[in-house]
Amino acid sequence: MSGTLTQLLSHHRLDTHLAVSSKKRLFEEISDRIQADFPDIPARSVFNRLIAREKLGSTGLGQGIAIPHARIEGAPDIVGVFFTLDTAIDFDAPDNQDVDLVFALLVPENEEQEHLNTLATLAGLFQNAAFCRDIRAADSPEALMVTLAAWEAKT
Repeated sequence: MSGTLTQLLSHHRLDTHLAVSSKKRLFEEISDRIQADFPDIPARSVFNRLIAREKLGSTGLGQGIAIPHARIEGAPDIVGVFFTLDTAIDFDAPDNQDVDLVFALLVPENEEQEHLNTLATLAGLFQNAAFCRDIRAADSPEALMVTLAAWEAKT
């Protein structure tokens, strides 16, 4: 991965206690935030790619965690969006638990290995119950970024 997870994010692509009512609404929010930071990447394209990827199988990991991801033409590098949700939503996760932690990734078409490395890094962090507890306790985008950076420093 070229950089850290925190480098994949921007203040605008972080949120805590985000209120969304469904996976579709979540993907619309992710798409809008990507387009706000990258005007050359249409929100509709991001949304369609996320939906298409999800149709292949849920990106819900279980334990209330999802890592939706998709390849997107025009992405300058791997781009992240990280939300904690106000109310957990159905994500067709393998344990049937609703999701309240979402780290979305958009990856340039040709970034196969970095994509896999980034997913592995995220999955490793999310397997740690203390990390998930600390992330869920973050009450602002700033606190979310500080918590993520602190955990990255430990790994």
